[in-house]
Amino acid sequence: MPGHFSPPVRVCLGRAGNVAHAVTSPEKAAEILLTDWPTGWTPKHLAARKAVLKAMESAYTTATLARARKAFAAAADEAGILLPEPPNSAARQGFKTPDWNRPMGRLKRDR
Repeated sequence: MPGHFSPPVRVCLGRAGNVAHAVTSPEKAAEILLTDWPTGWTPKHLAARKAVLKAMESAYTTATLARARKAFAAAADEAGILLPEPPNSAARQGFKTPDWNRPMGRLKRDR
């Protein structure tokens, strides 16, 4: 989707750090960087602000969105508010789904 981070950057904010946000756009990232940032402004924070503003100015090219997402995630990690990415699946590693289109055949006990 143009103008959106893929995948979203997940951060936790709020007084107790208990409000999770999925940041999907440069606009939301800019809002958090400017108004809700929990720590002082560091070089990574300033780099993220510049990258996010550049993405908003350049009509959301793929390259500027990727740079903005990476810079925002790095700043959030440094500030201690970056949440881990959720797993793609709740199934354990190596779990295989059955092939429902394959004929089942006879069971061993039926022989």
